[in-house]
Amino acid sequence: MNISFENISEDIASRMREIRHYLHRNPEPSWNELETTKIIRQILSELEGIEFIETGLSTGVLAVLHGNELGPTVALRADIDALHVEETWAGPCRSEREGLGHLCGHDFHTAALLGAAMMLAEVRNGLHGNVLFIFQPAEETTDGARALIAHGLYEKCPFQAVFGLHNRPEVPTGHVVVKRGALMAAKINFKIVVHGVGGHGSMPHRCVDPVVCAAAIVQTVLTIPSRNVDPMEAMVASICSIHGGTPDNLIVDRVEMTGAMRYLDEQTGERGLQRLKTIVESVAETYECTSEFEITERVRPVFNDERLYPLAMDVAERIFGQDAVESSSGCLATEDFSEYMRLAPGWFYWLGNRKPDEGISPWHNSNFHVDDDALPYGARLLATSAWAFLDSDRQSSH
Repeated sequence: MNISFENISEDIASRMREIRHYLHRNPEPSWNELETTKIIRQILSELEGIEFIETGLSTGVLAVLHGNELGPTVALRADIDALHVEETWAGPCRSEREGLGHLCGHDFHTAALLGAAMMLAEVRNGLHGNVLFIFQPAEETTDGARALIAHGLYEKCPFQAVFGLHNRPEVPTGHVVVKRGALMAAKINFKIVVHGVGGHGSMPHRCVDPVVCAAAIVQTVLTIPSRNVDPMEAMVASICSIHGGTPDNLIVDRVEMTGAMRYLDEQTGERGLQRLKTIVESVAETYECTSEFEITERVRPVFNDERLYPLAMDVAERIFGQDAVESSSGCLATEDFSEYMRLAPGWFYWLGNRKPDEGISPWHNSNFHVDDDALPYGARLLATSAWAFLDSDRQSSH
């Protein structure tokens, strides 16, 4: 039975707008989403058939909607945290908290998933299985999904597939991106420490200057994407911070750098990482320094599962129409939705949310804002994906 929730009620649509506006005015950063968590729990508790699962964390919400028929469990996920960025957009629900803003649209994702929960609760008597709603903290720090999983998410509620979405301001409202394979990048965050021999700036011959060595490392690392990997494969390598040196008459004995490498293809990433380690070690030796290299974080790529492509495409075409379903070349931003994809087949959509005749303000820009008219599309996309997955199991078991 194919349904796409086209008759979404005005009550649910207006409720989603109210929720998003409230969350937007009251943003909370990663691991501090206490009020946001409370609001989500309150809204879900009003729905029939909801069972809460303890996250083991101070923030975030896990809740299961039990269908009337025995069947598999499908997960839907939204992120709930905001950014440490001052908002400049002068909209009707501008952030009221100084230095904090929902400038990546996680308030939009949360409201859309709550809308999907309301819609699915209305049809739960026809639901063949269960829906797990994951309201995840700390996506911006890319450690929220790992924390939920480490605290037993999958053991508490195993799921057979997972769907999620992210707004995409480059895509107009009423359109959606459905892409096979790699959609968002893997990321390796790293730290490099260069050790030299400090001394007086007037006697460099009696010192080993780690600042000069660090400069050479920066220049050489930037050649990795252009000279060490297939030019047809996307990769960026960046040194994002350099810490070293104080007075202008002193050669220091230590410089610390941090950076990141992003890529879509895993083999490309491994090649880049190999070169990165070699460059740090060999350049340090060339400049008579010693070095330390440490991977501080690793996020895997968001890679849409081929097995879910027919379902995702069918859902998208039913909701948006064939002409409004787009593909994409992917992007090098990261998303820890990839952690759930390690547990079960997953699909991640990009949902258009650019108002007509408006310019593009990208994620994390101080002027970033979403289009409330896209909320019903997001809720329908999530709810229909869950229904379609569970219904496909019903069809195959008969």
